[in-house]
Amino acid sequence: MSILGILEHGLRVDPDKPMMCSERGAISYAQGVGLVARIANALRARGLGQGDCGSVLAANDPAALLAAYGIQAGGLAYLASSATGTADEQARALGRFEVNVLFFQGAFADRVAAMRAQLPRLRLTVCLDGEAGDLSLEAFVEGQANVYAGPHPKLTDIASISQTGGTTGEPKGVMISHRARVAFVEKFWMEIQDPSPVMLAATPLTHAAGALAQPVFARGGTVHVIERADAALVLNAIERHRISLLFLPPTVIYRVLDHPALAGTDLSSLRHLLYGAAPMSVARLREAIRVFGPVMTQFYGQTECHTMITALMPRDHYRGTEVAEDERLASCGRPSLGTTVEIVDEQGARLPPGRVGEIRAHSDLMMSGYFRNPQATEAVLRDGFIHTGDLGYIDQEGYLHLVDRKRDLIITGGFNVYPSEVEQVLSSHPAVAECAVVGAPDADWGERVTAVVELRIGETATAEDLQAFCRDRLGGVKSPKVVEIWPSLPRSAIGKVLRKDIRMRFWPVGSRQI
Repeated sequence: MSILGILEHGLRVDPDKPMMCSERGAISYAQGVGLVARIANALRARGLGQGDCGSVLAANDPAALLAAYGIQAGGLAYLASSATGTADEQARALGRFEVNVLFFQGAFADRVAAMRAQLPRLRLTVCLDGEAGDLSLEAFVEGQANVYAGPHPKLTDIASISQTGGTTGEPKGVMISHRARVAFVEKFWMEIQDPSPVMLAATPLTHAAGALAQPVFARGGTVHVIERADAALVLNAIERHRISLLFLPPTVIYRVLDHPALAGTDLSSLRHLLYGAAPMSVARLREAIRVFGPVMTQFYGQTECHTMITALMPRDHYRGTEVAEDERLASCGRPSLGTTVEIVDEQGARLPPGRVGEIRAHSDLMMSGYFRNPQATEAVLRDGFIHTGDLGYIDQEGYLHLVDRKRDLIITGGFNVYPSEVEQVLSSHPAVAECAVVGAPDADWGERVTAVVELRIGETATAEDLQAFCRDRLGGVKSPKVVEIWPSLPRSAIGKVLRKDIRMRFWPVGSRQI
Protein backbone atom coordinates (compact mmCIF):
# COMPACT_ATOMS: atom_id res chain seq x y z
CA MET A 1 0.00 0.00 0.00
CA SER A 2 1.21 3.51 -0.86
CA ILE A 3 -0.19 6.90 0.04
CA LEU A 4 -2.86 6.31 -2.60
CA GLY A 5 -4.26 3.42 -0.57
CA ILE A 6 -4.40 5.66 2.50
CA LEU A 7 -6.26 8.36 0.57
CA GLU A 8 -8.67 5.88 -1.00
CA HIS A 9 -9.60 4.69 2.48
CA GLY A 10 -10.84 8.21 3.21
CA LEU A 11 -12.42 8.53 -0.23
CA ARG A 12 -14.73 5.63 0.59
CA VAL A 13 -16.16 7.54 3.57
CA ASP A 14 -17.64 10.27 1.35
CA PRO A 15 -16.27 11.20 -2.11
CA ASP A 16 -18.03 14.59 -2.01
CA LYS A 17 -16.74 15.65 1.41
CA PRO A 18 -14.13 18.45 1.50
CA MET A 19 -10.69 16.91 1.67
CA MET A 20 -8.72 20.17 1.81
CA CYS A 21 -9.77 23.78 2.17
CA SER A 22 -7.85 27.02 1.78
CA GLU A 23 -8.52 30.63 0.86
CA ARG A 24 -8.63 29.43 -2.76
CA GLY A 25 -11.61 27.16 -2.06
CA ALA A 26 -12.33 23.52 -1.27
CA ILE A 27 -11.18 20.28 -2.90
CA SER A 28 -13.38 17.22 -2.46
CA TYR A 29 -12.05 13.71 -1.90
CA ALA A 30 -13.06 12.74 -5.41
CA GLN A 31 -11.16 15.69 -6.86
CA GLY A 32 -8.09 15.38 -4.61
CA VAL A 33 -7.58 11.63 -4.85
CA GLY A 34 -8.31 11.80 -8.57
CA LEU A 35 -5.56 14.42 -9.04
CA VAL A 36 -3.06 12.31 -7.09
CA ALA A 37 -3.84 9.36 -9.37
CA ARG A 38 -3.52 11.52 -12.50
CA ILE A 39 -0.14 12.86 -11.38
CA ALA A 40 1.06 9.31 -10.66
CA ASN A 41 -0.16 8.14 -14.08
CA ALA A 42 1.52 11.10 -15.80
CA LEU A 43 4.82 10.34 -14.11
CA ARG A 44 4.62 6.70 -15.19
CA ALA A 45 3.74 7.76 -18.74
CA ARG A 46 7.00 9.73 -18.87
CA GLY A 47 9.05 6.78 -17.72
CA LEU A 48 9.45 7.84 -14.10
CA GLY A 49 8.91 5.38 -11.25
CA GLN A 50 10.74 3.29 -8.70
CA GLY A 51 14.34 4.41 -8.30
CA ASP A 52 13.54 7.98 -9.32
CA CYS A 53 12.99 10.96 -7.05
CA GLY A 54 10.60 13.91 -7.14
CA SER A 55 10.28 17.07 -5.12
CA VAL A 56 7.98 20.06 -4.62
CA LEU A 57 9.07 23.67 -4.12
CA ALA A 58 6.10 25.62 -2.80
CA ALA A 59 4.62 27.51 0.09
CA ASN A 60 1.57 26.05 1.89
CA ASP A 61 -0.87 25.11 -0.83
CA PRO A 62 -3.18 22.07 -1.25
CA ALA A 63 -1.88 21.51 -4.79
CA ALA A 64 1.67 21.17 -3.44
CA LEU A 65 0.62 18.43 -1.04
CA LEU A 66 -1.30 16.56 -3.72
CA ALA A 67 1.77 16.73 -5.97
CA ALA A 68 3.90 15.28 -3.18
CA TYR A 69 1.40 12.46 -2.75
CA GLY A 70 1.30 11.90 -6.50
CA ILE A 71 5.06 11.46 -6.55
CA GLN A 72 4.84 8.75 -3.89
CA ALA A 73 1.81 7.08 -5.48
CA GLY A 74 3.75 6.73 -8.73
CA GLY A 75 6.52 4.82 -6.98
CA LEU A 76 9.05 7.66 -6.84
CA ALA A 77 10.71 8.77 -3.61
CA TYR A 78 9.54 12.19 -2.45
CA LEU A 79 12.15 14.70 -1.25
CA ALA A 80 10.84 17.50 0.96
CA SER A 81 12.28 20.87 -0.14
CA SER A 82 12.09 23.92 2.08
CA ALA A 83 10.44 26.92 0.46
CA THR A 84 12.25 29.20 2.94
CA GLY A 85 15.74 27.98 2.07
CA THR A 86 18.17 29.86 -0.13
CA ALA A 87 18.59 29.06 -3.81
CA ASP A 88 21.99 27.47 -3.11
CA GLU A 89 20.56 25.27 -0.36
CA GLN A 90 17.68 24.14 -2.56
CA ALA A 91 19.95 23.42 -5.54
CA ARG A 92 22.36 21.40 -3.39
CA ALA A 93 19.51 19.32 -1.96
CA LEU A 94 17.94 18.64 -5.36
CA GLY A 95 21.31 17.62 -6.74
CA ARG A 96 22.50 15.62 -3.74
CA PHE A 97 19.41 13.41 -3.73
CA GLU A 98 19.22 13.12 -7.52
CA VAL A 99 15.80 14.67 -8.09
CA ASN A 100 14.39 13.86 -11.55
CA VAL A 101 11.12 15.83 -11.49
CA LEU A 102 10.28 19.07 -9.69
CA PHE A 103 6.84 20.56 -9.10
CA PHE A 104 6.89 24.24 -8.13
CA GLN A 105 4.78 27.33 -7.63
CA GLY A 106 5.09 30.16 -10.13
CA ALA A 107 6.63 32.38 -7.46
CA PHE A 108 9.74 30.18 -7.71
CA ALA A 109 9.90 30.14 -11.53
CA ASP A 110 12.99 32.34 -11.85
CA ARG A 111 14.81 30.37 -9.18
CA VAL A 112 13.97 27.04 -10.81
CA ALA A 113 15.17 28.32 -14.18
CA ALA A 114 18.46 29.48 -12.63
CA MET A 115 18.99 26.15 -10.83
CA ARG A 116 18.30 24.02 -13.91
CA ALA A 117 21.88 24.21 -15.22
CA GLN A 118 23.22 22.86 -11.91
CA LEU A 119 20.92 19.82 -11.98
CA PRO A 120 21.82 17.44 -14.81
CA ARG A 121 19.51 14.70 -13.46
CA LEU A 122 16.45 16.98 -13.42
CA ARG A 123 14.39 15.82 -16.42
CA LEU A 124 11.12 17.66 -15.92
CA THR A 125 9.72 20.74 -14.16
CA VAL A 126 5.98 21.26 -13.64
CA CYS A 127 4.41 24.55 -12.54
CA LEU A 128 1.52 24.08 -10.13
CA ASP A 129 -0.19 27.42 -10.76
CA GLY A 130 0.96 28.82 -14.08
CA GLU A 131 2.68 28.30 -17.42
CA ALA A 132 6.31 28.38 -16.29
CA GLY A 133 8.72 25.43 -16.44
CA ASP A 134 8.41 22.59 -18.92
CA LEU A 135 4.69 22.11 -18.36
CA SER A 136 1.81 23.48 -16.35
CA LEU A 137 0.15 21.02 -13.98
CA GLU A 138 -2.95 21.08 -16.16
CA ALA A 139 -0.96 20.15 -19.26
CA PHE A 140 1.06 17.55 -17.35
CA VAL A 141 -2.00 15.54 -16.27
CA GLU A 142 -4.06 16.11 -19.44
CA GLY A 143 -5.63 12.90 -20.66
CA GLN A 144 -4.69 10.90 -17.57
CA ALA A 145 -7.26 8.75 -15.76
CA ASN A 146 -8.54 9.47 -12.24
CA VAL A 147 -7.67 5.88 -11.28
CA TYR A 148 -4.01 4.87 -11.00
CA ALA A 149 -3.07 2.30 -13.64
CA GLY A 150 0.56 1.62 -12.81
CA PRO A 151 2.14 -0.94 -10.46
CA HIS A 152 1.61 -0.05 -6.83
CA PRO A 153 4.74 0.42 -4.69
CA LYS A 154 5.59 -2.37 -2.28
CA LEU A 155 5.62 -1.69 1.45
CA THR A 156 9.40 -2.01 1.44
CA ASP A 157 9.85 0.57 -1.34
CA ILE A 158 11.02 4.06 -0.40
CA ALA A 159 8.21 6.59 -0.02
CA SER A 160 10.23 9.64 0.96
CA ILE A 161 13.66 11.04 1.66
CA SER A 162 13.96 13.49 4.53
CA GLN A 163 17.03 15.59 5.15
CA THR A 164 18.77 15.62 8.51
CA GLY A 165 19.78 18.95 10.01
CA GLY A 166 23.37 18.69 8.82
CA THR A 167 24.70 19.26 12.33
CA THR A 168 27.76 17.08 11.73
CA GLY A 169 28.42 17.92 8.07
CA GLU A 170 26.32 17.81 4.92
CA PRO A 171 22.68 16.76 5.48
CA LYS A 172 22.00 13.05 5.12
CA GLY A 173 18.98 11.64 3.33
CA VAL A 174 16.76 9.51 5.57
CA MET A 175 14.87 6.94 3.50
CA ILE A 176 11.38 6.16 4.85
CA SER A 177 9.45 3.20 3.45
CA HIS A 178 5.76 2.96 2.64
CA ARG A 179 5.52 0.47 5.50
CA ALA A 180 6.75 3.13 7.94
CA ARG A 181 4.21 5.63 6.60
CA VAL A 182 1.31 3.18 6.96
CA ALA A 183 2.54 2.21 10.44
CA PHE A 184 2.36 5.84 11.52
CA VAL A 185 -1.28 6.08 10.39
CA GLU A 186 -2.12 2.96 12.38
CA LYS A 187 -0.28 4.12 15.52
CA PHE A 188 -1.82 7.57 15.28
CA TRP A 189 -5.37 6.27 15.46
CA MET A 190 -4.50 3.86 18.26
CA GLU A 191 -3.85 6.92 20.44
CA ILE A 192 -5.86 9.84 19.04
CA GLN A 193 -9.55 9.99 19.92
CA ASP A 194 -11.19 11.98 17.13
CA PRO A 195 -13.84 10.18 15.04
CA SER A 196 -14.32 13.03 12.55
CA PRO A 197 -11.09 15.06 12.51
CA VAL A 198 -10.85 18.61 11.23
CA MET A 199 -7.16 19.48 11.05
CA LEU A 200 -5.44 22.83 10.71
CA ALA A 201 -2.24 22.76 8.64
CA ALA A 202 -0.30 25.83 9.73
CA THR A 203 3.24 24.47 9.38
CA PRO A 204 4.71 23.46 5.98
CA LEU A 205 2.66 20.83 4.15
CA THR A 206 5.81 19.71 2.38
CA HIS A 207 7.17 18.54 5.76
CA ALA A 208 5.50 17.57 9.08
CA ALA A 209 2.00 18.87 8.35
CA GLY A 210 1.80 16.77 5.20
CA ALA A 211 2.74 13.65 7.15
CA LEU A 212 0.27 14.44 9.94
CA ALA A 213 -2.48 14.95 7.36
CA GLN A 214 -2.22 11.34 6.21
CA PRO A 215 -4.08 9.79 9.16
CA VAL A 216 -6.72 12.52 8.84
CA PHE A 217 -7.26 11.63 5.19
CA ALA A 218 -7.34 7.91 6.04
CA ARG A 219 -10.33 8.62 8.29
CA GLY A 220 -12.08 10.88 5.78
CA GLY A 221 -11.41 14.08 7.72
CA THR A 222 -10.86 17.61 6.41
CA VAL A 223 -7.61 19.61 6.41
CA HIS A 224 -7.78 23.41 6.44
CA VAL A 225 -4.63 25.07 5.11
CA ILE A 226 -3.28 28.47 6.10
CA GLU A 227 -0.17 30.00 4.59
CA ARG A 228 1.89 30.35 7.75
CA ALA A 229 1.87 29.65 11.47
CA ASP A 230 0.90 33.16 12.51
CA ALA A 231 -0.78 33.33 15.94
CA ALA A 232 -3.66 35.53 14.75
CA LEU A 233 -4.31 33.31 11.72
CA VAL A 234 -4.21 30.18 13.88
CA LEU A 235 -6.71 31.52 16.41
CA ASN A 236 -9.05 32.74 13.70
CA ALA A 237 -8.94 29.39 11.90
CA ILE A 238 -9.62 27.35 15.07
CA GLU A 239 -12.82 29.25 15.76
CA ARG A 240 -13.93 29.74 12.16
CA HIS A 241 -13.47 26.14 11.00
CA ARG A 242 -14.10 24.35 14.31
CA ILE A 243 -10.64 22.78 14.26
CA SER A 244 -10.31 19.62 16.34
CA LEU A 245 -6.66 18.74 15.64
CA LEU A 246 -3.53 20.73 14.93
CA PHE A 247 0.23 20.60 15.37
CA LEU A 248 2.26 23.60 16.50
CA PRO A 249 5.90 23.77 17.62
CA PRO A 250 6.40 25.28 21.10
CA THR A 251 7.54 28.62 19.64
CA VAL A 252 4.18 29.14 17.95
CA ILE A 253 2.23 27.94 20.99
CA TYR A 254 4.00 30.60 23.07
CA ARG A 255 2.97 33.27 20.55
CA VAL A 256 -0.62 32.05 20.59
CA LEU A 257 -0.66 32.15 24.40
CA ASP A 258 0.63 35.72 24.34
CA HIS A 259 -1.73 36.97 21.61
CA PRO A 260 -4.39 39.49 22.69
CA ALA A 261 -7.09 37.73 20.64
CA LEU A 262 -6.74 34.51 22.65
CA ALA A 263 -9.16 35.48 25.42
CA GLY A 264 -11.99 36.11 22.94
CA THR A 265 -11.46 33.00 20.81
CA ASP A 266 -13.75 29.96 21.01
CA LEU A 267 -11.42 26.97 21.44
CA SER A 268 -14.08 24.45 22.41
CA SER A 269 -13.72 22.37 19.22
CA LEU A 270 -10.13 21.36 20.03
CA ARG A 271 -9.55 17.72 20.93
CA HIS A 272 -5.80 17.47 20.35
CA LEU A 273 -3.17 20.21 20.18
CA LEU A 274 -0.01 18.35 19.21
CA TYR A 275 3.30 19.85 20.24
CA GLY A 276 6.81 18.65 19.52
CA ALA A 277 9.88 19.13 17.31
CA ALA A 278 11.57 20.88 20.28
CA PRO A 279 11.31 20.74 24.09
CA MET A 280 8.52 22.81 25.60
CA SER A 281 8.87 24.91 28.72
CA VAL A 282 7.02 23.18 31.57
CA ALA A 283 5.87 26.56 32.89
CA ARG A 284 4.32 27.43 29.53
CA LEU A 285 2.90 23.93 29.13
CA ARG A 286 1.01 24.43 32.40
CA GLU A 287 -0.29 27.71 31.00
CA ALA A 288 -1.37 25.95 27.79
CA ILE A 289 -3.22 23.26 29.75
CA ARG A 290 -5.05 25.96 31.70
CA VAL A 291 -6.01 27.84 28.52
CA PHE A 292 -6.74 25.00 26.08
CA GLY A 293 -7.90 22.33 28.53
CA PRO A 294 -7.15 18.58 28.39
CA VAL A 295 -6.04 18.55 24.75
CA MET A 296 -2.25 18.87 24.89
CA THR A 297 -0.60 15.94 23.09
CA GLN A 298 3.09 15.35 22.54
CA PHE A 299 4.84 13.05 20.07
CA TYR A 300 8.55 12.30 20.32
CA GLY A 301 10.36 11.08 17.24
CA GLN A 302 13.24 11.95 15.00
CA THR A 303 13.91 11.92 11.30
CA GLU A 304 15.39 8.40 11.45
CA CYS A 305 12.42 7.00 13.41
CA HIS A 306 9.71 9.38 12.48
CA THR A 307 7.06 11.16 14.46
CA MET A 308 5.89 8.76 17.14
CA ILE A 309 8.50 6.81 19.10
CA THR A 310 6.58 7.83 22.22
CA ALA A 311 3.39 9.74 22.95
CA LEU A 312 2.29 11.85 25.91
CA MET A 313 -1.48 11.89 25.60
CA PRO A 314 -3.89 14.41 27.19
CA ARG A 315 -4.63 12.00 30.04
CA ASP A 316 -0.90 11.73 30.79
CA HIS A 317 -0.76 15.45 31.59
CA TYR A 318 -2.93 14.77 34.66
CA ARG A 319 -2.93 12.71 37.82
CA GLY A 320 -6.57 12.19 38.56
CA THR A 321 -8.23 15.57 38.22
CA GLU A 322 -5.09 17.60 38.89
CA VAL A 323 -2.40 18.63 36.42
CA ALA A 324 0.57 16.30 36.82
CA GLU A 325 3.86 17.21 38.47
CA ASP A 326 6.67 18.88 36.53
CA GLU A 327 8.63 15.67 35.98
CA ARG A 328 5.72 14.02 34.19
CA LEU A 329 4.99 17.13 32.12
CA ALA A 330 8.65 17.30 31.08
CA SER A 331 8.58 13.71 29.81
CA CYS A 332 8.05 12.50 26.24
CA GLY A 333 5.42 9.94 27.19
CA ARG A 334 5.44 6.18 26.74
CA PRO A 335 6.27 4.06 23.67
CA SER A 336 3.70 3.87 20.89
CA LEU A 337 2.13 0.51 20.16
CA GLY A 338 4.67 -1.84 18.56
CA THR A 339 7.67 0.31 19.51
CA THR A 340 10.42 -0.79 21.91
CA VAL A 341 12.46 1.91 23.65
CA GLU A 342 15.61 1.16 25.63
CA ILE A 343 18.31 3.15 27.41
CA VAL A 344 21.84 1.86 26.88
CA ASP A 345 25.34 2.78 28.01
CA GLU A 346 28.39 3.37 25.79
CA GLN A 347 28.90 -0.40 25.48
CA GLY A 348 25.30 -1.03 24.46
CA ALA A 349 24.23 -2.57 27.78
CA ARG A 350 20.67 -1.81 28.89
CA LEU A 351 20.35 0.53 31.85
CA PRO A 352 17.76 0.29 34.64
CA PRO A 353 15.02 2.90 35.23
CA GLY A 354 16.35 6.28 36.28
CA ARG A 355 19.79 5.90 34.68
CA VAL A 356 20.75 8.30 31.87
CA GLY A 357 22.06 6.81 28.64
CA GLU A 358 21.46 6.82 24.91
CA ILE A 359 17.90 6.25 23.71
CA ARG A 360 17.48 3.51 21.14
CA ALA A 361 14.25 2.38 19.52
CA HIS A 362 13.00 -0.59 17.52
CA SER A 363 9.86 0.13 15.50
CA ASP A 364 8.31 -0.23 12.08
CA LEU A 365 8.65 3.57 11.97
CA MET A 366 12.41 3.20 11.49
CA MET A 367 14.20 4.41 8.39
CA SER A 368 15.41 1.97 5.77
CA GLY A 369 18.81 3.70 5.82
CA TYR A 370 20.61 6.83 4.67
CA PHE A 371 20.60 7.59 0.95
CA ARG A 372 23.84 6.30 -0.62
CA ASN A 373 25.59 6.32 2.77
CA PRO A 374 26.07 2.78 4.11
CA GLN A 375 28.73 3.83 6.63
CA ALA A 376 26.43 6.34 8.31
CA THR A 377 23.60 3.80 8.19
CA GLU A 378 25.69 1.18 9.99
CA ALA A 379 26.63 3.70 12.68
CA VAL A 380 22.98 4.46 13.53
CA LEU A 381 21.03 1.33 12.58
CA ARG A 382 22.55 -1.46 14.71
CA ASP A 383 21.22 -4.68 16.23
CA GLY A 384 17.76 -3.93 14.86
CA PHE A 385 17.59 -0.59 16.71
CA ILE A 386 17.84 3.05 15.73
CA HIS A 387 20.46 4.63 17.99
CA THR A 388 18.99 8.10 18.30
CA GLY A 389 21.93 10.06 19.65
CA ASP A 390 19.53 11.43 22.29
CA LEU A 391 20.31 11.07 25.97
CA GLY A 392 17.50 10.20 28.35
CA TYR A 393 16.10 7.87 30.98
CA ILE A 394 12.93 5.89 31.63
CA ASP A 395 11.20 6.38 34.97
CA GLN A 396 9.51 3.74 37.13
CA GLU A 397 6.17 4.32 35.36
CA GLY A 398 7.64 3.79 31.91
CA TYR A 399 7.74 7.43 30.81
CA LEU A 400 10.69 8.46 28.66
CA HIS A 401 12.55 11.60 29.68
CA LEU A 402 14.71 13.31 27.05
CA VAL A 403 17.75 14.87 28.72
CA ASP A 404 19.56 16.21 25.65
CA ARG A 405 21.36 15.42 22.44
CA LYS A 406 24.76 13.81 22.89
CA ARG A 407 26.39 16.50 20.79
CA ASP A 408 24.72 19.28 22.80
CA LEU A 409 26.18 18.14 26.12
CA ILE A 410 28.35 20.88 27.66
CA ILE A 411 31.47 19.74 29.53
CA THR A 412 32.67 22.57 31.73
CA GLY A 413 35.51 22.06 34.18
CA GLY A 414 34.95 18.31 34.00
CA PHE A 415 31.23 18.57 34.87
CA ASN A 416 28.42 17.56 32.50
CA VAL A 417 25.73 20.18 31.96
CA TYR A 418 22.60 19.41 29.95
CA PRO A 419 21.41 22.54 28.08
CA SER A 420 17.75 21.51 28.29
CA GLU A 421 17.84 21.61 32.10
CA VAL A 422 19.16 25.17 32.05
CA GLU A 423 16.67 26.17 29.34
CA GLN A 424 13.75 24.91 31.43
CA VAL A 425 14.80 27.17 34.30
CA LEU A 426 15.40 30.20 32.09
CA SER A 427 12.05 29.69 30.35
CA SER A 428 10.26 29.90 33.69
CA HIS A 429 11.39 33.52 34.12
CA PRO A 430 8.38 35.76 33.41
CA ALA A 431 10.33 38.00 31.01
CA VAL A 432 11.71 35.19 28.82
CA ALA A 433 9.91 34.24 25.61
CA GLU A 434 12.44 31.66 24.44
CA CYS A 435 16.05 30.76 24.99
CA ALA A 436 18.84 28.45 23.92
CA VAL A 437 21.83 27.28 25.93
CA VAL A 438 25.10 26.22 24.32
CA GLY A 439 28.69 25.63 25.27
CA ALA A 440 31.13 28.35 24.19
CA PRO A 441 34.93 27.98 24.16
CA ASP A 442 36.70 28.86 27.40
CA ALA A 443 40.46 28.74 28.03
CA ASP A 444 40.08 27.67 31.66
CA TRP A 445 36.90 25.56 31.72
CA GLY A 446 37.00 24.07 28.23
CA GLU A 447 33.42 25.23 27.65
CA ARG A 448 31.37 27.84 29.45
CA VAL A 449 27.60 27.65 29.78
CA THR A 450 26.21 30.39 27.55
CA ALA A 451 22.57 31.43 27.22
CA VAL A 452 20.95 33.40 24.41
CA VAL A 453 17.55 34.83 25.30
CA GLU A 454 14.62 36.42 23.46
CA LEU A 455 12.42 38.46 25.79
CA ARG A 456 8.64 38.64 25.72
CA ILE A 457 7.18 41.71 24.05
CA GLY A 458 6.91 44.52 26.60
CA GLU A 459 9.09 42.76 29.21
CA THR A 460 12.53 43.78 30.41
CA ALA A 461 15.33 41.92 32.14
CA THR A 462 19.08 42.29 32.25
CA ALA A 463 21.67 39.59 31.73
CA GLU A 464 22.59 39.92 35.40
CA ASP A 465 18.94 39.40 36.43
CA LEU A 466 18.74 36.19 34.43
CA GLN A 467 22.08 34.89 35.68
CA ALA A 468 21.01 35.45 39.29
CA PHE A 469 17.66 33.76 38.60
CA CYS A 470 19.46 30.65 37.31
CA ARG A 471 22.12 30.66 40.01
CA ASP A 472 19.49 30.54 42.75
CA ARG A 473 17.91 27.48 41.15
CA LEU A 474 20.83 25.64 39.56
CA GLY A 475 23.95 26.57 41.49
CA GLY A 476 27.25 27.86 40.17
CA VAL A 477 28.27 25.05 37.80
CA LYS A 478 25.08 24.79 35.72
CA SER A 479 24.02 28.45 35.68
CA PRO A 480 25.07 30.46 32.60
CA LYS A 481 28.39 32.28 32.84
CA VAL A 482 27.26 34.47 29.95
CA VAL A 483 23.75 35.62 29.01
CA GLU A 484 23.11 37.47 25.77
CA ILE A 485 19.75 39.06 24.96
CA TRP A 486 18.95 38.96 21.25
CA PRO A 487 15.99 40.64 19.51
CA SER A 488 15.05 37.27 17.99
CA LEU A 489 16.44 33.74 17.85
CA PRO A 490 17.14 31.90 14.59
CA ARG A 491 14.35 29.46 13.75
CA SER A 492 13.55 26.76 11.23
CA ALA A 493 10.64 26.86 8.79
CA ILE A 494 8.33 25.39 11.46
CA GLY A 495 9.54 27.77 14.20
CA LYS A 496 12.01 25.49 15.99
CA VAL A 497 14.89 27.40 17.60
CA LEU A 498 18.10 26.43 15.80
CA ARG A 499 20.59 25.74 18.58
CA LYS A 500 23.17 24.74 15.97
CA ASP A 501 23.09 28.20 14.35
CA ILE A 502 23.45 29.84 17.74
CA ARG A 503 26.38 27.63 18.69
CA MET A 504 28.17 28.53 15.46
CA ARG A 505 28.24 32.19 16.57
CA PHE A 506 30.58 31.29 19.41
CA TRP A 507 32.92 28.71 17.85
CA PRO A 508 35.52 29.38 15.13
CA VAL A 509 34.74 27.46 11.98
CA GLY A 510 35.90 23.85 12.28
CA SER A 511 36.90 24.13 15.94
CA ARG A 512 33.96 22.09 17.28
CA GLN A 513 31.76 19.41 15.76
CA ILE A 514 28.58 21.46 15.53
